[in-house]
Amino acid sequence: MRALVVVAHPNSGSFSHAVANYIGKGIEDAGPEHSFEFADLSAEEFDPRFSQDDIAAFEMRAPFPDDVLAEQKRIDAADTLVLVFPIYWWSMPAILKGWIDRVLAYGFGYVDGRRFDSGLFQ
Repeated sequence: MRALVVVAHPNSGSFSHAVANYIGKGIEDAGPEHSFEFADLSAEEFDPRFSQDDIAAFEMRAPFPDDVLAEQKRIDAADTLVLVFPIYWWSMPAILKGWIDRVLAYGFGYVDGRRFDSGLFQ
């Protein structure tokens, strides 16, 4: 198994980071055939804002922006996706919401209209 562990918290000393690190250690301890990549959205300064370039990609008029392509490549290299984040006002932090909106977009995360039963997570 190869996992992508995505953490969305600006404080590297947070409980969310501790949980993400614990998950990573558990994956490594499972044996040499298991590995993970750690994606710290805040430390990597991922831009969660949906831009005109993202709209053009969504409308299939242009390719995905380079930062989105890099994240999609990380997902393609994994067979398991783990999202670790605190709950802010009954939801995820804005940086993670933006990552999901931009990276798991139409044409990559799903390909048949707006249904998720045709894409990565079917």
